[in-house]
Amino acid sequence: MPDNQTQQGGITEENETLEKKSLSLQQKSFLISVAVHVFIVGALLLSFKFAAKPVDLASGSKDTQAPIMIEATFIDSNVLAQKKRQKEQAEAAAKRKRDQEAANKRRELERKKEERENAEKAKRKKAADARKQKEEQVRQERALQEQARLAQVKAEQERIEKAKQEKLAKERAAQDKVMQQQMAAEQAERNERRQRQILSELQIATGKIKARIEQNLITTGSVAGRSCRLQMRIASNGLVLEAVGRGDDSLCLSLRSAALRAGTLPMPTDKDVNEKLRDVTLVWEND
Repeated sequence: MPDNQTQQGGITEENETLEKKSLSLQQKSFLISVAVHVFIVGALLLSFKFAAKPVDLASGSKDTQAPIMIEATFIDSNVLAQKKRQKEQAEAAAKRKRDQEAANKRRELERKKEERENAEKAKRKKAADARKQKEEQVRQERALQEQARLAQVKAEQERIEKAKQEKLAKERAAQDKVMQQQMAAEQAERNERRQRQILSELQIATGKIKARIEQNLITTGSVAGRSCRLQMRIASNGLVLEAVGRGDDSLCLSLRSAALRAGTLPMPTDKDVNEKLRDVTLVWEND
């Protein structure tokens, strides 16, 4: 900025100097024009040329009585006007030349000023572009650094989260294992109790069925020393569907007939016990 102001100040001083020179030339032209007009006016009136007094060569004395000769020359006004026009034209041409030179010089100064301004603008633009490019480069480097930092933070968080999840999974697996073991033990205990209950009820139900069959048993002779294994298929409501005996023929036949005569045998209400009694083998042994 200071250089521009200095340049502008120099151009202003040069313009003022040119204007002063132009004004001085105009003043000189005016004075010359006034002098020419005075001269022309005087010449138009008269132009006198004085001759010296005649001298007597013999005596060497002057003839005081000799008349004074005055020669008057008339100047043509057209010639003076033409000279005036030529002079004015010459002065006008000189002025035009000076004005043209001054205008050319001003244009040259303005051109140089514009070149300097354009050069300064180009210099500032180049500096601004370089600064902008540097700032963009710094911004990109910072962005890359920030991305790397965020990626590192994310990776660390993922590692911590993964370790945490793995630990929780192991803890859950251990807890599930313990719980499953406990549940298995409890289930085994329940199954065992259930099996004992079923066996107990089977014994009771089997005793009731045998008692019902024996109530309908008709035997001839002694049954001592005889035995029979009666295999039966029984419906859920106690209806005897089939009865086959293996052993003493007479005893087995009597037991089969008794089972069929009983109609419906007493079946337990427990579903599991009832299911087991649907295909049952009853044993009679008489020592």
